[in-house]
This record gives sequence, C-alpha cells and structure tokens, in this order.
Amino acid sequence: MSFLITGGYGLIGSELARMLVKKGEKVWVLDKWIVPQRFTGIEGKVTSLQADLGNFSKILEAVKESSPKVIFHLGGMLSLPSNADPQSALATNVVGTYHVLEAARLFDIPKVIFTSTIATYGLDIQKPVINDFTLQRPITMYGSTKVFCELLGRFYKTKYGIDFRAVRFPSVIGPGAKTAHISIYNAWAVEKAFYGEPYDIFVTPETRCPVLYFKDAARSLLLLEAAPAEAIQTVCYLLAGIKPMNSAAELVAAIRKHFPQAILNFKPDPLAMEFHSKSQGTTYDDSLAGKEWGWKAEYSLEGMIANFYEELKVNLERYR
Repeated sequence: MSFLITGGYGLIGSELARMLVKKGEKVWVLDKWIVPQRFTGIEGKVTSLQADLGNFSKILEAVKESSPKVIFHLGGMLSLPSNADPQSALATNVVGTYHVLEAARLFDIPKVIFTSTIATYGLDIQKPVINDFTLQRPITMYGSTKVFCELLGRFYKTKYGIDFRAVRFPSVIGPGAKTAHISIYNAWAVEKAFYGEPYDIFVTPETRCPVLYFKDAARSLLLLEAAPAEAIQTVCYLLAGIKPMNSAAELVAAIRKHFPQAILNFKPDPLAMEFHSKSQGTTYDDSLAGKEWGWKAEYSLEGMIANFYEELKVNLERYR
C-alpha cells in the first residue's frame, strides 16, 4: 500500500514515515523543506517530493504521482509563525488543506488523516474537563485555521465520501524542534540539558501543560488510520497526552535524573503565563479515542525523557 505524508520531513512526519517503512509500506513524503538526514538509513525506501501546500498544481502532481491509498496531512505552519504571519498561515494551513482534500477527491484517494491541535479550544473554557465536544473558540490564527480545516474535512466526508479522520494533538515533544511556540519549553529544557547549555524556562514551576511524545504522536496516526470505518464515530479526536499532566518542576526533576547538573532556571514570561494561566486546573478527556480506535499513550514522563536522550545519543544527525 502507498502512503503520502505532507510535512513528511517534520518531527512527527519523519517518525511516521519510519514506522510505515518498518511495516513494509511504500512511503512518499511531501514537504517545502528537504532535510536529507531525517531519513538516514532508509534513504532508498522513502520517495521525496518538494512542494508548497499553497501551490495547487504541485499538490495535484504529487497526489497523482504517488497515487496513495491514504494521505497523512501533517504539513502546515505552527502557532507563533501563524500569528506573526496570518496571511501565510491562511495560504498554507487553510488553502493548503483544501488543496489536499480536493486532490484526494479528484484522484479518488479514499482516506485523509489530518493533524489538528488542542489550540482549537481557546481560553474561555467554562468547564474543568475538556473533551471532544468542548466548544472550539480559538483566539489565535493557528487555532482558527485548524478549526476551519476540521470542518472542511467533515464537509468532504459528508459531501464526497472521503474517509476524513483527525486528531487534536497537545504539545508534542521530541528532539530537534526548531520552531518556537507557547509550550516549546518542554522540549527545549530536555534538549538543552543534553548539550550542557543553560536554559530559562519561561513559565512558573507550578505550570502544567499537556504533552505527548513524538513517537506516541506518530503511533496514534497509525492506530487511527487502521481503525475500521464503522468504529469512527467522533471523526476529530482529542488526545490528552501523558497522564497525569506534569508540571514544569516535575519536568526539571525528571531531566535531572539524567543530568543532575543541568542549568535550568525559571524565568516566567508574562505573555506566556497569561496564556497558560487560562488552562490551569483543567483536565483533558480522550476516552473516545480509546473507545473507538484503541488509543492510549505508551510513554510516561520518565519514559519519554529516557527515550529522548537515547534518540539524541544514537541518532543525533537526524535532529541537527
């Protein structure tokens, strides 16, 4: 079976590609930026296509050439870049997703798996538990584009019969993350300790943030894709990440089990704290993903950090 992954050179996309290759599948990856070291060791088993999601003709060419049975649509702009350049975010996230769905329709691609975000829920949550039915009213360009894409996918499912499915990821942690966002301190604290570099964590020690290890994120997409169509009732699924949700202080304590001399300090940023303060005391309920397609995170906080450091030790060239 052939699979196409947009954003295939990203952290989650490249791990998903490796998982599919390990299963013996034919993998195509599409990305605006080509990073050859991402696929060290499996170079001949992944076919790369370079294209901008905003260029419809390129997306059509890519889908026609790869002729996938499934498109994993991971490509797009993240939170802070989207807010800084909303015009590009519209072209990449919204128009780009339309291009992918329309290409799937035109070339009879039966299934599209989309990655959304918990940023779609906004900051005016009225109840202490956030689930798949919580009102989505984002205040960021990033969250707004993702809500629209979820709805667009639902429309294509209803109108054209495309088997559209989506996950709403929390903050995804993994090595080599370069793009700043409101929860990046989780990944950067872990990585800075490995390199022996000091780092100021921009939230208070008590701040809690939902996080998911990148290998669990990639695995969730395989589980969602493999579920029988009749099991998919909710369509767009919240993923809660590691449970219980850890604090920044607990993150530092787990890091120092590996690097006791890590120079990690707390220097809260007022803007970041204003954002995070709105979600403190809330919990995330992803029980429908567990019920409908067997989802459960495998990595605990300690397991995630241990594996993170193993990745950097063994595969450092992938994440430079």
